[in-house]
This record gives sequence, C-alpha cells and structure tokens, in this order.
Amino acid sequence: MPTLLKRLLVLPLLLIASLAYADPQRLQQLHEFRSEAFKAGTYLLIDNNLYERVREPGNREIYNSALQQMDSLLRQMNNPGNLRPLYSELLTLIRELEALPEDQAHYSLATVNRIMMAHGNLENAAAELYEAEVAGSPDNLVALQRQSIETSRILLLYENNMFSSVGVYFLPSREGLFVELDNRINEGSSQLKQLMPEHKDTFDRLDKQYSFIQPRLINHHADWVPTIAAFYLTKNTQTLDELAREQANLAEASVSTN
Repeated sequence: MPTLLKRLLVLPLLLIASLAYADPQRLQQLHEFRSEAFKAGTYLLIDNNLYERVREPGNREIYNSALQQMDSLLRQMNNPGNLRPLYSELLTLIRELEALPEDQAHYSLATVNRIMMAHGNLENAAAELYEAEVAGSPDNLVALQRQSIETSRILLLYENNMFSSVGVYFLPSREGLFVELDNRINEGSSQLKQLMPEHKDTFDRLDKQYSFIQPRLINHHADWVPTIAAFYLTKNTQTLDELAREQANLAEASVSTN
C-alpha cells in the first residue's frame, strides 16, 4: 500500500481514538476545581472589601467551603500537574490574612493582592490542564462549562474592581474587558439554547438573573453591590455546573455501553 494512502487511513483512526478516550468525568472535575477556585476568590474579596465595615460570617464560610471542595477534587484527580503546590500557596496566604487582627485585615491589601496573584497562577495552570483534556468532549458539556467560567470571570472581575491596588491575574487585563465578557456570556446562552433546547426554560431563567445584575457589571464604577452580584451570578454558575455534571454522567454512560 502506498505511504500516502496509509497516512490517509491512519489519520481518521487517530481522530476516532482521541474521541473514544475523552474522559468527561475528569474534564468535569477539572472544570469544577476551577469553578470552586473562582468562588473562593470572589467571596474572599467580598469578605475583605472596604465598603462594608462589618464582616458577614457567611462570606468566610462560603470561600472556606469552596477551598475544601478544591482539596477534595485534587484528591479525586490524584493531584494533576502542579495544582497541589499552587493550591497550598493560595491556602497559606488566605490563612495568613485570616490571622491578622480584625482592625488590620481590612487594610491588608498587599496580602489580598498576593492571594489574587496566587489564584491567577492556579487558574492558569488548571485551565491549561483543562484544555489538554477537552478534545473529543461533547459540545453541550464544553458549552456549559465555558458559560460557567465566563460568568465566574465577569463576577470576579467586578469584585476585583473594588480594590484599586489589587491586580487582575486570572486573565489578561485590557480595556473593554467587561463588555467582551458580557458578549461571550450572551453568545454562550444562545449556543446553549441551540444545543440543549429541552433546557430552554432553565437558560431563560439564567438570562433573567444575569440581566438583572448586568447593568452593574458594565457600569462597574457606579454604586457597588458586591454581595448581590455574587448572589445572582453564583446561582447561575451552580446551575450550569449541575447541568454539566449531568452531561458528564450521560457521556460516561454512553461510552461504557458502546
């Protein structure tokens, strides 16, 4: 058989093999790790923002619960890549901030900045591992995960903008980033309705919740509503992650029966 013909026959086989070995559960675990990391960063910023002088205990409970979920997911995934040391660095810095006296913690923006830098390093490493696993995964699963991450990004960016001395590290910062993320979220919603029309009512509800807070995100230098923004957008990411979990289970079941 001529060499060129052999190559033409091998390429489709390699593609089929890559599709067959896509691991939807591992992809979902990597996604949920990233999602929980964004939640941890969001509620840590809320807990330490300068606009509310009284700390709400619930904020610290939420970000600590997210950190526990991240630890559990790392164990389930057998600590892939360098995520464990990056997670440990993030955790150590958060504990350092928590140990400060109450009258100092609100003003320790240098430590908050180091925490957000550690989150950015962790998110970038986790995103790289996610991208290495995504090939061959179902379109609806990937679309749900992408919509969740984009929603988490715009929320954390909003919370981050309360701190003039804290940098943005989880994605490249540039002019017009809020509008760019907003466009991605709107496009993602339209795509999900096409891919999963049976869940249109759910996506319409997510759109309604997002549109309620969206003007605050775009006009983010106006009156701050950090807790309200987190309440609505975290509800959206939780719903998207639950749907993604269902799709990952269905994809795994489909692979095991074939």
